[in-house]
Amino acid sequence: MKKKKIWITVLVLLSILVGVFYYMQYASNVQKEENVRTGIPIGKEYIKKYYRADFIFKSYDYIGSYVNNTVHLIGYIKGHEDQSISIAYDFKKKEVLSVTGPDWFIDSRYPKKNVPPY
Repeated sequence: MKKKKIWITVLVLLSILVGVFYYMQYASNVQKEENVRTGIPIGKEYIKKYYRADFIFKSYDYIGSYVNNTVHLIGYIKGHEDQSISIAYDFKKKEVLSVTGPDWFIDSRYPKKNVPPY
């Protein structure tokens, strides 16, 4: 009888741990989606302001706060669907860190960004 109680206790504890794990995963995914949703209009406005172009969002690459607070918003410029543009967005500071893409696009930035030489 004692062994049965131990096994039931172990199963209950294991079930609780699994439930907590899945809840944490769900909460993490909700936070990721919120960070992306917040970043898309900020990234689009940045592209509109500095590159005078329309950014079309397609997907994202999330680098969580365990490394840094960055979401890479991936898409293209309207009319150039075959060339990928990536916007590095800091979701803690709510600002664009950088933009990467083809040279013709990066060179079109106005005003030009001062980058120190290496």
